[in-house]
Amino acid sequence: MKKVTLLAMTILLFIACNQKQRYSQNSPEIDTFKSVIKSYNDQDWEGMTDHYADTAKTFNNSSDKGLALDEMVAYHKQSLDNLSSRGFLDKDQEYEMVVTDKGDTWVNFWGDWEGTLAANGKTIKIPIHLTAQFKAGKIVRSSGNWDNAPMVLALQEIETKKNEPESTQRIRATYDAFIELLNNQGMDDFHTIATKNFVRYGNGIKEANNPAEQTAIIKVFHKAFPDFHITYNNLEIRDGKSYSNWMVTGTNTGAFGDNPPTGKKTTTHGISICHYDSEGKMTEEHVYYDMHGVYEQLGYILSPPK
Repeated sequence: MKKVTLLAMTILLFIACNQKQRYSQNSPEIDTFKSVIKSYNDQDWEGMTDHYADTAKTFNNSSDKGLALDEMVAYHKQSLDNLSSRGFLDKDQEYEMVVTDKGDTWVNFWGDWEGTLAANGKTIKIPIHLTAQFKAGKIVRSSGNWDNAPMVLALQEIETKKNEPESTQRIRATYDAFIELLNNQGMDDFHTIATKNFVRYGNGIKEANNPAEQTAIIKVFHKAFPDFHITYNNLEIRDGKSYSNWMVTGTNTGAFGDNPPTGKKTTTHGISICHYDSEGKMTEEHVYYDMHGVYEQLGYILSPPK
């Protein structure tokens, strides 16, 4: 009976050891792949390729077109042409090592890649999955899969802007400057990008008759929401006008007019139609957004009339 028990324990120990070999999140191969990721971030191409076998092939969003080591390095270097910075973020990285039924060792990696376009400073974040096959401690095959559409569209947008008429470029520059003033709470300089007879309409109601009045209106929001931040999408420019939809976020930690701060966060969506003169200066802003929704997020309740 003791022999049977001992044999059973031996079998269980063998199975447990075998399972550890079949799957792990802590192994020399994983440590090697972490070094590859670090070398990529540091642009240390020699350090990166040291972890690959001489005959290794890399497949990026492809299953039939593999890159040799020198081609892989050239591919990464070329991607730097349009970027001021790029790399994998340290946060939320995941690694695992698996051994297949055939005995092949693979390391999988999941992480977020982030790059900043040199042309406009736009940041693009893309989730990426990488996998690498190891033999004798070296990578013999690797592949990467990700959605390249955000990068392609961003580069196309940059190329489109290069070919825009000068009048369109002036309007775009003015609108971008306007957004920057809003986000940096620098509205005292709004008069530099607007005409003297500038007017603002909020939800169809005339609210400002000159740049100074526009500045005063925005300062109410800046005081109420010190972390005021606006982002816009789909800026369309035609016939001397710009059309955009935008989102504003902020935390109400300051007085909102006569109302005390609530400490609540708000998210507001809206659209703006702006008019410009021949020099690209802003002459009108027509802005539409749900002010009632803002108050609801702050905790105010709409009561029926008495």
